[in-house]
Amino acid sequence: MFMPRFTIIVPTYNHGRWIETALRSIFEQGEPSVEVLVMDALSTDDTPAILERYRDRIVWHRRKDAGQADAINQGFALAQGEIVAWLNSDDTYLPSAFSRVVAAFAADPTLDLVYGDALEISEDGTILTPNLFTEDCSRERFYFSHDYICQPTLFVRRAALARVGSLRTELRWFLDYQWLTRFFAVGLRGQRLRHFLAANRDHPNTKTNSGGLQRWWEIMTVLASTPPPGPALLARRCVWIYSLEFVIKSINAARWGAEPSSWAATRGLRAKLLIRLNRWFMRLVSPRSFTDIVQRYERDIVPRGRTTETLWAAESPDAKRAPESSIQ
Repeated sequence: MFMPRFTIIVPTYNHGRWIETALRSIFEQGEPSVEVLVMDALSTDDTPAILERYRDRIVWHRRKDAGQADAINQGFALAQGEIVAWLNSDDTYLPSAFSRVVAAFAADPTLDLVYGDALEISEDGTILTPNLFTEDCSRERFYFSHDYICQPTLFVRRAALARVGSLRTELRWFLDYQWLTRFFAVGLRGQRLRHFLAANRDHPNTKTNSGGLQRWWEIMTVLASTPPPGPALLARRCVWIYSLEFVIKSINAARWGAEPSSWAATRGLRAKLLIRLNRWFMRLVSPRSFTDIVQRYERDIVPRGRTTETLWAAESPDAKRAPESSIQ
């Protein structure tokens, strides 16, 4: 019986603009043993037409679900691979991600999950910045500071899933954080790989950018309902980090003083306010791998171009590309 080494779950709804890029970033890894489960929540755009072209390489489930967590849980239940991950259909893997994950799990059979560094990209695949907040695996930092695991870079042994259970389907924004707290709670082991494994696409319609007050309240509810031993809720740095993030995102979303037609004084005030808030945010987080990430970004990413397409093109002169398409 064929047993794939990887199962990649791709939840999607009306992401026809990006889903082919996501799928090709899986196929171009050069991994011959991969199962791709596409959980399509009845997309009404060109997603079905795109998926039809990949019928022989994916398992396509087209049905209504109860949200992202429900779609991913359905994928978990069907997964046959030794290593399981999910890739949202607006995100993308980077070259050599799978080979690095395989090497890490092979080098340490006691690992239950691995994750790596990520790039932030625009709607069209332009590389904006590295994600500066990834850190080495630490239970205390995860509970009391911030979620330093960028979800598209996360890979889990399927054997570990039974110990932590499913994602909570009532959660919309903080579902991966709450799920990962259970990995730490039961003592499963994780490791950060010092490689850029995936790219997280930043656009106005992402759940993170559009969640607003509801997202902030869900985060606070999760933090309050899964308290680890340690400081009381309001004494935890994470509460203030996520609250300040909410304020910054709210100002950005409001577009107050951001339009060219705004008065110069208003634009200046907005810029000064955001600079001060972002500096405060960085002081609160104090990312531990900041220098390392920036140095590797300048060494490994910048010389290879400014888009995900050029990263794939630089992998090998003859390489196929995945272009932007029409725990201790």
